[in-house]
Amino acid sequence: MSPDVYNITLYDTQIMALTSLLLRLNCAEYKNWMKAGYCLQILQSRLQGYIDVEMQRFHRQLRQNMAARQRHTCQCRSKGKQFQPNCAVCKEWKEHILNHHNNKNGEIHWGNCNPSLWPTHYWEVAKVYMPRGQTNSKGPRQCDAAALLNLINSCDHFKVSNITKVREVIKCRNDLMHSSDMKVSSSWLDDFGQKIQELIYEFRHVPSLVNEADQIQEVLLTDWSVDNLSVYEVDGCVADGGENFCIRNSSLDGFSLNELEIQLVSQLLEELYLQKEENGALSEEDQDSVRKMKTFLTENQDLLPVFQDDLKKLEHLLS
Repeated sequence: MSPDVYNITLYDTQIMALTSLLLRLNCAEYKNWMKAGYCLQILQSRLQGYIDVEMQRFHRQLRQNMAARQRHTCQCRSKGKQFQPNCAVCKEWKEHILNHHNNKNGEIHWGNCNPSLWPTHYWEVAKVYMPRGQTNSKGPRQCDAAALLNLINSCDHFKVSNITKVREVIKCRNDLMHSSDMKVSSSWLDDFGQKIQELIYEFRHVPSLVNEADQIQEVLLTDWSVDNLSVYEVDGCVADGGENFCIRNSSLDGFSLNELEIQLVSQLLEELYLQKEENGALSEEDQDSVRKMKTFLTENQDLLPVFQDDLKKLEHLLS
């Protein structure tokens, strides 16, 4: 294939992707789903620095209260929701971690962490307070909003005057990521917007988060209309030797809608994979979600180059 023919083909493919995304954005409920997802990404990015500082402080406090020696080598391993320490150091760390756990009698994903690293790695302690799927996380910048909010909810080091406000946003996030058709109503989005602003107020001592309250409100109120393409600025970005066109919107602060959509769909797929990994089998509801996701990817051919491997995984889950 000549370079000119290749460039024309690449151009046509990218225009098709742009057109397909614009068509999806004609669905108000899908657009609402993307808006809520982006607001959670803003929340996540602004919480990361704060949580990093606080968890290091918390880890230092725990170390100061330890009676057992800190430098040690052990073979203690956690798995799933179970952990029975075999050495004095890990046993003491487990006791102290549980003393600060708001759900010590509930579901704790010990398999997230490596207990032998508790004395030296603050983030291995943090992961005990998070939902499943955090094994490979090395710090807050590798965690999504759900992981960070659950950390705040589960660890009593975080002094929140009304913890209900945190839990309400966690529930909204779960609703969003368990929406197999990737649609939420305008009334749901309005309620979500109120809850996320109330959460920000609870963290009014965190400047990086409070400063973004207006941006989150702008995202929620901006139309992201596709009826008038002048609303969008179509930028050409050099990538892979060709022109990669990205729809950009002012409320996204330079972030492209193409990138946002891919990230959100990837998160939803990851939820399905974790559900299968944890339970060993999918419920009827989960199987229905897999079927809907498979249909979504199949019907939106412009997404297939990114999610081709995922489509195969979905087919395998249903086999």
